[in-house]
Amino acid sequence: MASLSEKFLNTIEFGNSVHGYLLVSPDTERSFELAQTAAALLLFGNRSIEPLKLHPDYFELDGSIKIDELRSVRNELYKQTYEEKNRAVIIKNVHIMNDNAVNAMLKMLEEPPDGTYFLLTGVEQRVLPTIRSRCHIVRIGSNDHENIIKQLASIGASPADASRIEKMAFGDEKRAIRLYNDGAYRDLRKNAISAMLELLDGKSPFKWAKSLAKDRDNAVSCIEFMLGVCHDMNRLLSGLDIESNPDYSFEINKRIKGFTFSQIGIIIDLLVETLMKLATNANVGLALDSLIVKLNSEIIPRSN
Repeated sequence: MASLSEKFLNTIEFGNSVHGYLLVSPDTERSFELAQTAAALLLFGNRSIEPLKLHPDYFELDGSIKIDELRSVRNELYKQTYEEKNRAVIIKNVHIMNDNAVNAMLKMLEEPPDGTYFLLTGVEQRVLPTIRSRCHIVRIGSNDHENIIKQLASIGASPADASRIEKMAFGDEKRAIRLYNDGAYRDLRKNAISAMLELLDGKSPFKWAKSLAKDRDNAVSCIEFMLGVCHDMNRLLSGLDIESNPDYSFEINKRIKGFTFSQIGIIIDLLVETLMKLATNANVGLALDSLIVKLNSEIIPRSN
């Protein structure tokens, strides 16, 4: 069975790439080497990394980069590529970037130049949610989807159910097991996604917010499920299939028209802002009500 690293590289090789990846591993050098191999595939169509540093459309940066240097790179990215092919940008140790550099990078991730691919590496737990939520995360050396499917099968899930639930859990083994065992938790996910779809339609699911007003943990889970919808929307805009919510494929496809990476990025920012509020002693009901009001102000003008 192919490793997760190999499956990732095969995805690149077969031309099914998204514009932003976050590669994480307990061994940071391993994730960096994987990013280099992916960059070689994007630029040359093979896995030889030796020519990378001489290629004009390859950029290798570190998280300690200063804002002026990053702006200079950003200006280069909007110029025509060499030989009119792809461009690859690796940012190593993205978790140590300062706020100004992060903001500059987010703009590039939200509106990537054509043919430009970002390969970020870092310590996942220290990477800001605003970065994580804009990238497809490849976890090397952790419980990949095959291991989660095996765990679900070991507690009685059928192959079809195990595959379906693994996708819903987006790489989290504990979440996958809970989705399988806990009907109330499945309902929580269903209600969160329904609320997200209503928000995308410019509606105001205050009743949903009220139902969570006294349960901070469930509110956090709901926001995470909503971020999964945003992840799928970004994949659709990249020409890929829905990943986290295949059971809502029709509903999400129906609503993607008219949205851009930048607009989805704004929604992600508001969801992450709410997560940060919920991590404090902020009133849960007020935090969710504020999210609904702000999302409506962002979405309604675009739906008219």
